[in-house]
Amino acid sequence: MDDTAARPKSLKFKEPVIDVAFSPTTNLVASSLITGHVFVHKYDVGSNQRQVRGKPHKKSCRSLCFSGDGSLLYTASKDRSWQAMDVETGAETTRIDAAHEKPLNLIKYVNEQIVATGDEAGCVKLWDVRQKKQAFSYSEHVDYVSDMVFHAPKRHLLATSGDGCLSVYDVRKAKPFQVSANQDDELLSVAVIRGGSKVVVGETDGVMGIFSYGQFGDVTDRFPGHPQSIDSICKLTEDLCVTGSSDGLLRIVQFFPHKLIGVAGDHQALPVEKVVLSYDQQWLASCSHDHTVHFWDIGYIYADEDEDDEASEAAEQKYTNESKEDHELDAQAVAIRISRDVDSDDEEDESEVDIDGCSDAGELRTSEETHPEETHPEETQTDVAQPDKPSLDAGADSEEVDIEDNSESESDNGWGSWGGSSDDEAKAAKPKKKRRKGEELADKRKARVELARPTQSHKRKTERKAFFAGL
Repeated sequence: MDDTAARPKSLKFKEPVIDVAFSPTTNLVASSLITGHVFVHKYDVGSNQRQVRGKPHKKSCRSLCFSGDGSLLYTASKDRSWQAMDVETGAETTRIDAAHEKPLNLIKYVNEQIVATGDEAGCVKLWDVRQKKQAFSYSEHVDYVSDMVFHAPKRHLLATSGDGCLSVYDVRKAKPFQVSANQDDELLSVAVIRGGSKVVVGETDGVMGIFSYGQFGDVTDRFPGHPQSIDSICKLTEDLCVTGSSDGLLRIVQFFPHKLIGVAGDHQALPVEKVVLSYDQQWLASCSHDHTVHFWDIGYIYADEDEDDEASEAAEQKYTNESKEDHELDAQAVAIRISRDVDSDDEEDESEVDIDGCSDAGELRTSEETHPEETHPEETQTDVAQPDKPSLDAGADSEEVDIEDNSESESDNGWGSWGGSSDDEAKAAKPKKKRRKGEELADKRKARVELARPTQSHKRKTERKAFFAGL
């Protein structure tokens, strides 16, 4: 609380102020007095101007509120009447006398069609503004109605009473929606918070009871901390409220987690009757027994929230950018790794492998395919001893090795015909085959796979040694 901050001047009256209300659309504030007078002022930091002064009720005007568009001002009185006043002209537009059997305590704007009123005996009534007659009447409470709030998303009207109960009414139905158990203390004020998921009530012992919306049987949480009764609750945000207490302090309270944030105003130990928030969320107005309506700066709460929101958005944007950069770096690393693997594969494909006297893996495969006798060394010796006997397998392999030669050609110097030459001479005289690049790569890859199998490679090496040893 900063007493030196620039703010509208306090409104001073000759009689005690019972209620105060801000216009929802412009910088107008209305005040009701114990004498039945009603005032409407235009407030500003520089000066305040009185717009309307009237006495619509013979007895004290206990409650007032603006319509949704701010064009009408509704008032309720101890004389059991309520009326609607044009804000610009001060003229009366609607008046209902003897609206209740008992003096009215409260009037609440619901929507453009309905106004709610509550009296000292606990009766709550809904009025059709267009037809100017009663719509529904509820008698769930046995003591005075202390406060009401309308929750538009559910079309529920919530009311607290001196009998210690919270009642909930669907404004479209004639029967109450739900009534809570007795809280063993008077309920003086009510507000809907946390996006409509919680309802907080103020009690005379300074405890704030918290209901979970839809579970109105009993409170689900309690927040003590006020030394005296909580006569008024004004919602600031979904997590913050301002409370007006009998000790004269306006406290800023946070919920979930519950804690007292600070003090917004001080009425010097005089009980606070009402505290309300301006339409632009810049000012609080409160009234007490000092015949004065005070203004308090509360805009810093929303400035801090805006800064927090901007900081949160900046942090989220930074995290998003960092995540994006990390993904890009990961993608680059993967691309580099793949490129290196491809280059390594190309280098391995271009390099020559010397395996048991073969110039490359392609020749190794050709040599193995053209020597079917490797797996049968005893049969190979028989074939060598009878060179004139043709070999069907050798002929087939000859077609694969040299695609230009025919298996029936007598001048074949490859492995398909032994021709009386030695094995070394046959290898030396073997023509070089022009192989396609794809076939060569396939052969090389197969050779690398074979090299990765040391057991099979060792077995084949042993068999080759046995074969050449038998020649």
